[in-house]
Amino acid sequence: MMVRRHLLAVALLVAVAGGAWADSPKRLRLPNGLRVVLKPTFATDVVAIELLLDVSAADEPADQQGSRYLLQRLLLRGTAAESGDHMALRLAEVGGVADATAGLDYVEIYALVPSAGFETALEIIAQAARSPALGPEEFEAQRQAAQETARGARDDPFQETYLAFREALYGDHPYARLTLGTPESVARITREDLASFHRANYLPNRAVLAICGGVGEARAMAAARQAFGDWSPGSPAPERHLPPVRLAMSDLRVRERPARQTPIVIGFPAPAAGEEGYYPLQVIDSILGGGATGQLGRKLRDGLGLVYEVSSFYPTLAGESHLAVYAVVGRESGPLAGAELEAAKAAVLELIADLQSRPVSEAELTRAKAYLLGSYALSHQRMKDQAYALAWYEILALEVDFAERYADGVGAVTANQVQEAASKLERFVLAVMLPENR
Repeated sequence: MMVRRHLLAVALLVAVAGGAWADSPKRLRLPNGLRVVLKPTFATDVVAIELLLDVSAADEPADQQGSRYLLQRLLLRGTAAESGDHMALRLAEVGGVADATAGLDYVEIYALVPSAGFETALEIIAQAARSPALGPEEFEAQRQAAQETARGARDDPFQETYLAFREALYGDHPYARLTLGTPESVARITREDLASFHRANYLPNRAVLAICGGVGEARAMAAARQAFGDWSPGSPAPERHLPPVRLAMSDLRVRERPARQTPIVIGFPAPAAGEEGYYPLQVIDSILGGGATGQLGRKLRDGLGLVYEVSSFYPTLAGESHLAVYAVVGRESGPLAGAELEAAKAAVLELIADLQSRPVSEAELTRAKAYLLGSYALSHQRMKDQAYALAWYEILALEVDFAERYADGVGAVTANQVQEAASKLERFVLAVMLPENR
């Protein structure tokens, strides 16, 4: 059975490395600086449109966290040219859907639409990005809704624990901030603040437009020039001199809340996407949390019975990232004792120490790579995910064929490189959400 599983893993690795991204995307640029990345796929009639802007948490005023999130909520709710209801009706008439979101490093507007409605959807996205109405009534309604969302996020055990982790790890770095903001910071944002923020940051020379699916290059570029060609550029994205992540010592953050279980996040500083050590740490993430056979589940859940939920994650960020473990420590009958919580922390650190002390076995390395690349391929099957990835890689200043080269980068990782990368996981942050009155 082990030999068969090993051969299956090798076969999957080869299949993924062979490439779900057989056709390389094409990169173009409009005179106003808008970058366009195209990947036609004529096997489908669906088109994914992704507009990403290099507008990060670092661009928000420190006392107005949540500005980008609030603005994104308003983009598709009316523009200088038409109401939000009319935009939604036009999009529905061509069978399309659209939404706008914000991440730590970017803001996003996207649409999925049948090929016949491509130009309509692209024009709606362009209007939303370029000239949101920010009407008084809609602004106030969305500000109140954003405050409620920010309030609700503080009730999420993972989000609250993860925030405590990021605050300890990043300090004054914008990655310690909340994308949603806080109810208090959102309340401080005025319509004039938001309009000024939009004018200063929503610019074509800070934007990437990715188009994937059933539309050819000539048609896509003609529509892009029509919708975005007269968008006036402004100042480029500023050079963000962000404070480096330097942990002088391992840190502990404790918060309390009414709960029956104890969520923890324990993690280490890690390189940004594409930097030295990125691929070996991707493999380490897969070794630790890769599916049912990941080491975390085998040890903490199945072996020691300390947790009923555990996973690892390594976010792809423009700046310094982190490799972290999230676990929910406890039983259905209530939280575990302090000694058992300490045992869960020790078990995670023991797994890291084991990776540091000796090279991982060839079978474990092959399994981890196969799981990682299989998950990567599955996450890029949908047109929307492919368009997002192409725009995001462009924002990150990675090569246009990064999705193709990713498999090669992971496949080339050796056991010694895994050990070397693990040896750099030294100081850590542990964030714990303890039940009140324990």
